[in-house]
Amino acid sequence: MNKSRIKWWPQYLAAITATLCLAAAGTQIGWTSPILPKLKSPNSRVPLTSDDASWIASFSLLGSIPSIILSGFIVDRLGRKTSLLISGIPHIISWILIIVAWNPYVLYLSRFIGGIGLGIGYVICPMYIGEIADKEIRGSLGSFIKLMVTFGELYAHAIGPFVSYECLAYSCAVMPVIFLLTFGWMPESPYYLLMKNREDKAINSLKRLKRYATEDQLEEDMEQMQKTMIKDLSDRGYIWDLFNTKGNRRAMLISFGLQLILQFSGLAAIESYTQEILEEGDTNLSAAVAVIILSVLQLVAGVGAAALVDKLGRRPLLLISTFLGGLSLTVAGTFYLLKLYMLVDMTGFGWVLYASIIFYELIIALGLNPLAYMMLGELFPTNVKGAAVSAANLWASLLAFFVSKMYQVISDFYGVYTSFGWFAISCFLGIIFILFMVPETKGKTLLEIQEELNCKRKQERKINKNKQEAHVSTIG
Repeated sequence: MNKSRIKWWPQYLAAITATLCLAAAGTQIGWTSPILPKLKSPNSRVPLTSDDASWIASFSLLGSIPSIILSGFIVDRLGRKTSLLISGIPHIISWILIIVAWNPYVLYLSRFIGGIGLGIGYVICPMYIGEIADKEIRGSLGSFIKLMVTFGELYAHAIGPFVSYECLAYSCAVMPVIFLLTFGWMPESPYYLLMKNREDKAINSLKRLKRYATEDQLEEDMEQMQKTMIKDLSDRGYIWDLFNTKGNRRAMLISFGLQLILQFSGLAAIESYTQEILEEGDTNLSAAVAVIILSVLQLVAGVGAAALVDKLGRRPLLLISTFLGGLSLTVAGTFYLLKLYMLVDMTGFGWVLYASIIFYELIIALGLNPLAYMMLGELFPTNVKGAAVSAANLWASLLAFFVSKMYQVISDFYGVYTSFGWFAISCFLGIIFILFMVPETKGKTLLEIQEELNCKRKQERKINKNKQEAHVSTIG
């Protein structure tokens, strides 16, 4: 098919409006950085202890865990679009509770409810984008997932230090409202509509997403989708089906492995303690300002990932970002080792710590972070995609909670350099996993990816080779 005759802007528009729910989730994540110091101050409207603050920071993660499980049940019953729209409601409720909060327990509840919206968005957005996007731009659209989270964090980080508690809450509440008002006009996934035997609506959805120049192009895409659906739905998907086929088992291993590498690289801990980590640098640049600069750079890296993922491919970006991330963590760990264990005077070298931490978050945002989530929408067949993405995100949340908790424990008992050594080693071991286990999905249809995961292409090539050899032997 001549893809140049198909307009891709409707797919970009659908992806951008869909991922606004993750921008709303990003504001939930970024809200704690500027607000917790204000709440812990003597004149706070809701006085907090340090223990209260730690619970407020972590309750959104706890709220995401049950919602991740819930998402796997609703996504195939209510649809991708409706399920995503539902994710906006907990965010609005969360900000209302934050605005009216009169004690820490109301803030606990608000953060837990906000985590529900976060979990639903993380599960369903990769599915929706993976199913609406052409293979030529699927990587770019998938990169919007982490890009929008980063944008939401930057939004909260940039506004928070300069406005009141209430003003920041109102400003953040605008984000889910914009999401609901814009994404409500977008089409449902045509794959989901075909799964529900709504062929006419699936055709209309394709027309809206691709603006076909000819009917032949529409028929060709519909035929391809129907083949994929027949293959995927010949056996209805259940949780145990994630392990029934070689392709599903490989996809689970790849998605769980990428999340293990990402989370064990220390991302959740470093993002939670960025300001505290950078304060050891002793530079003229304040840690609070550095966090804002870092958020801006992460946003730029997210844009770069969207531009590069369909040009360089998934594997090169994963390998490069993981290797460079490991190097930057090694530099940061060495700085801490020299300063805190060997008691070397590091005055004048604080910029090394700043540069290594900022470079780590920048390079991870360029490759490993977005791709670990974006590839969830590519690796699994439609009949098990809901359960698979839910399981992978649940695994990611548990790992993030574990790493965030153990970072402080290990740093207190064995030194912060030990934590950074753990993070760096995880990156270097992850390179081996990516090299041997992760396939390249650039430029491949969802059907072609499934064939490769199930090794059908290799089998076909082997059969054809045997036939050719037999034919040559017969002639001889």
